This record gives sequence, structure tokens and C-alpha cells, in this order.
Amino acid sequence: MHLKKWSMVLLSTLMVSACLVSAPVSDFGVSRAAAASTGGYGTTDGSTATAVTVTNLAELQAAFNNGKHHIIVKGNIYGGSQLTTLTFASTSWNNVTIEGAAGGQAVLQNIQLKFSGELLATGTNIENIVIKNITFYGNIKDLQNLSGAATQPGGSGTNYLGVSFRRVTNALVDHCTFYNISDDLLLVSQKSDNVTLSYNHFYFTDSWVNMNPNPLWNWVGVNQDLASERLALIIGSNASDSYTYGGGKLHVTMHHNWFGPNMKGRPLMRGFVHLYNNYFDNSTTPSGNNSAGFSQQQYNANQIGSGSVIYSERNYFYKTNQSNQVGLDSSSDAYTFYERNNYYNQTTGTSATGAAFPSSLPFPYSYSLDAVLDVPNIVQAGAGPH
Repeated sequence: MHLKKWSMVLLSTLMVSACLVSAPVSDFGVSRAAAASTGGYGTTDGSTATAVTVTNLAELQAAFNNGKHHIIVKGNIYGGSQLTTLTFASTSWNNVTIEGAAGGQAVLQNIQLKFSGELLATGTNIENIVIKNITFYGNIKDLQNLSGAATQPGGSGTNYLGVSFRRVTNALVDHCTFYNISDDLLLVSQKSDNVTLSYNHFYFTDSWVNMNPNPLWNWVGVNQDLASERLALIIGSNASDSYTYGGGKLHVTMHHNWFGPNMKGRPLMRGFVHLYNNYFDNSTTPSGNNSAGFSQQQYNANQIGSGSVIYSERNYFYKTNQSNQVGLDSSSDAYTFYERNNYYNQTTGTSATGAAFPSSLPFPYSYSLDAVLDVPNIVQAGAGPH
């Protein structure tokens, strides 16, 4: 899923003036009959089953093994030094909610929730998934101690994400935190569709940036250092798994998410993506080289990928480097990038310039926009578990 070598098209930096009035956006004639109140493409309510509460790994695995569709996580559950992945791989896992108990203290450490419909019949996806109110993070010492197959392509370390959606339709990830995870923090791929990511916090700690020892792992056929693997999320794993070239799937809305600090790059977007009121935070501005001799500087914030259609509005970029970067699998691949009323504060590098929004928008949902200058405070106060 990693693409470290891109053909880049870097355009001029754009400073877009802020629109200071919060206002609802009309439906533009599109029916909202099926829409829930997620402010995005995801409309699921998840599970209506009776909830089971889990407080340790054995209870979590028992709930999974017994097919429980509504799981409440309470406290910090540790997945072990070799990492734990729970793989939800059939339509028997339609209509699932996994959420943290009230209070914001639910944690899944060294644990991945993997919803994978890759082996299902063509055209069949796992449906209606809700993940909310949980912190996902990796234990740095455990990750440093991994070796052998775990650190090679397809290994438990190189394939460790917080949440991954592969061929999932109608999903919501809301009020979660993701940090210090050794692959991307989150993945939406393989013709997944209608996903909302809202009020989440994606970041890495200073301890990750400055880790020593800083082991070399092999994600994609070449060794790279772990401390530089500070990547937010991917929408679409390659050009053939994109909105344009993959059958018109990967409709994703991202709103009120906090990206940073200490992100090296991404989200990498190959889908039909609507971003609004997100805060891209590079306030720590890592610089120089890390303990393995690799640059610590951020290489991009948003990456506009092959086959994507991107609508970006009232997002706040703070000290980001190459805030919107076009990074294609092949220089001839198509993409479309629209933007309006984003705000760029002390940004560096070059940034792609988006076209003006069209007069008629394609979103099948209504949404309300916050004033762009209010986004940092609103997002920092609201993102993550509660």
C-alpha cells in the first residue's frame, strides 16, 4: 500500500482568503432520504445488538470469536508484543459497532481492527460498520523489538494499522485517536465506499520522531527507517483501486479531523473525497535528520493521487510543507482537484492550486461549515474520544 516513489506535479502556492461566516450548505437538488447525521457519505448506525463490554484481550477475542456485533471497550487493552489483528472477513460481520465506553479512556494498544471483504464474491462488501470513541496506538518499544518476517512486506509490523477497511460499504469512524502505528494509521481501500471520517486525531509523538534505536524495515522492497513512517491514511491502494479507474467507488468524507503534529505526510487520496473543516497541524515542524540519518521534515499534508476527485473547503493548514501535493502513480493518470476558502498559515514549499468549486455539487448529504479561522480551536477541542 506504500508508494514511496511518486511522479510529482508541483504547482504554485495558493493563499485562499478565509470565509468567516458559518453557513449550512444546501442539498443542490440531491435527495437526503438515506442520509444520517454524519455530515458525510457514511449513513450507518452500526449494530442494534445488545452490547458486550470487554476490559482485556481475552475478553475482546472471546467477543470476536463469539460473533458479538456490538462491543464496548473499557480501559486499556494491550494486544501483546507481537501485535494482534482481528480480521472481520465475511458478511456475517455486517452491522457492527465497536466503541469506547463513555469518558474517553478506551484504548486498543498494539491492536488492529481489520474489516476485509477481499475474499467475498465480486460486488459484495461488508456493510454498516461504526468505530468510535477509541484511542489506537502502538507501543514504540514493542515495535522497535520486532524482527524477521514481522518487518518484511506483509509482516505484522509493516501491515499494522489502527483500522483498515477493505471492501467495506457504509462506515463511520468518529471521535477516535490514532498515533504511533507502524503502517498508515488508517486505510480505506479495495472498492470500499460511502465512508465518513469525523472528529478523529491522527498524529505521532516526539518519542516516535526521535526514537533510537531507529530500525530499518522493508515495506515495499527497500529498507526504510521506522521513525520516518509517520503517515496518516490512504484512500485507495493504487491507481486501479481509485475512483476513476476502479469503478466509481471510494466516496469518502473527512471533516473536523486533526492531522498532526509530527506527520510526515498524507492523507493520500485516490477516491472521490470531500474534505471540510479539517486542521492540518505541523506546529512542531520537525527538521534535521533522525538517528538513522533520514530527514525529519514533513514532505506533504494532502496528497492528491491517481484517479482522485477532491473537493477541499475551509480546511486550516498550519506550518504545513507542500500542503496540497499532486503525487501520481503514473504522470498520465487523471485527477481533479477543487478547493475554496481554505486557509494557509505560515506554510512552506509549493502547493497545488485547486480549481474553483462548480456551482452544483454532487454530495448526497447536507453539511454545515464552521468559519475557517475557528477550525483549529473547534477541532482541537472536539477531536478524539470523549
